[in-house]
Amino acid sequence: MTVFIPQKTHFIAFLLGALGVFSFAPFSFSPVILVSITGLFYLWLTAKTTYESIKSGLWFGLGFFGLGVSWLFSSLYIYSNVLLPVAIVMTFLFVLFLALFIALGGGVAGYFKQQQSTGFLVVVLFPAIWVASELLRSSIFGGYPFLLIGNTHIETWLAGYAPVFGVWGVSWGIAVTAGLLLWLHQKRTWLLASLPLALVWTIGGGLQDIEWVKPVDKPIDIALLQGNIPQEEKWVQSNFLPTLNAYVSMTRKHLDADVIVWPETAIPAYYDVVKKGALMSFIKDIQLLNKSVLVGVIAGGRTSEHYYNALINLNRPEERYYKHHLVPFSEFFPFSDFFAYMSQLFDIPYATFTHGEKNQPPLELGGQLAGLSICYEMAFGSELAQQLPDATYFITVSNDAWFAHTFEPAQQLQEVQMRALELGREIARSTNTGYTAIVDIKGHIKQQIPAYERGVLRGEVQPYEGLTFYAQWGKTPVLFLLFLLFSFLLAKRYFMRRR
Repeated sequence: MTVFIPQKTHFIAFLLGALGVFSFAPFSFSPVILVSITGLFYLWLTAKTTYESIKSGLWFGLGFFGLGVSWLFSSLYIYSNVLLPVAIVMTFLFVLFLALFIALGGGVAGYFKQQQSTGFLVVVLFPAIWVASELLRSSIFGGYPFLLIGNTHIETWLAGYAPVFGVWGVSWGIAVTAGLLLWLHQKRTWLLASLPLALVWTIGGGLQDIEWVKPVDKPIDIALLQGNIPQEEKWVQSNFLPTLNAYVSMTRKHLDADVIVWPETAIPAYYDVVKKGALMSFIKDIQLLNKSVLVGVIAGGRTSEHYYNALINLNRPEERYYKHHLVPFSEFFPFSDFFAYMSQLFDIPYATFTHGEKNQPPLELGGQLAGLSICYEMAFGSELAQQLPDATYFITVSNDAWFAHTFEPAQQLQEVQMRALELGREIARSTNTGYTAIVDIKGHIKQQIPAYERGVLRGEVQPYEGLTFYAQWGKTPVLFLLFLLFSFLLAKRYFMRRR
């Protein structure tokens, strides 16, 4: 286990990884990620053995995810009542799991490093390895697309790659930039490295000028509710009626809006219960007024073996969306038999949801078809793209109270900004505690209300039609490029060994 006995280079790798977190929200110092990734590539380049590359990648990952996803500890210990030692161990294991993907990248770097030029390694191979590790991590066991470095450059020229290749294209642009900076430093090839560096950024800037989609019809007047109900109070029985009364009161003040949205599980109960009791008269009023009120609630349960994390249109309750991409080890357990005992460590109501159907159609809200997602699903652009081209805008809801006053709510809003860029659709986001916002198709925040305050964001969402390149093709082009590169490298290595 000498891998966990840090040496000087491992300590440097750990610090480089932790440094990279400051390029993400809420800090958003985007140039920092270039320093971080350049440093990692330097460690891979100068490593004398594959094992050393693996260890550098592992320690980088421990610093990167140890700080970047530290919000998991808050969720486990503060809000799930997990014992302190168990919460520490579980958080560490999760961080270690994520770090292993970068360690694997280090192993691949060491494996292919022999007889390759410095320029090829840092400009072609290492960036491809980084993107491949992000893709793999975002796919395996349900996917863990946390801290994808492409999210850090929404405000730079590299954002132009998002509508073409998605967040992976931006990540690749960042990694290539880091590699070129390292190549420039290593060989002092100022002209040779500066030209492709300028090209990468100039192309990205030029892509930003392409109008992939166009507005259609008039904007939708939308009211996004933010109840600011603390997680530790959300499921307390004595707070049930005050919670409902708060949302009903906010709704009644904005009944002139085209669409009103409540956050994820804003109703801390089964829909079948409240529709016959606490919300019966309110639902009848909404239906008489013919108003689109989209609420987050638990569907099913008492009358069914299955229950869903759902969005239901109170005006037409048969129109609903069931969350498909559930959070592993929270909303469901991938290995339920093996991990059944672990669920007893959590004090989370409705901890085992049923997956909704994969291809659910958009709902008509405010005279337009709205694509829908709940919380974690916003991290998966290719899945959201399945609601296009029908959806002319998106509504997403979340309950970030699980991670209140940590990095996570800001990181998730950054993911919303990336999805708007990738898909060419404005996105309205309603959350329990923040950040409630409206994001335009360039990934810019049009409107936002303060976090951790009760309030309503009243704004306009512009519908769009058309498709970006990424919305049509998803991650297929990136996967194809990676397949070609690694096939070439494997073939080259095979033939060289046969000589």
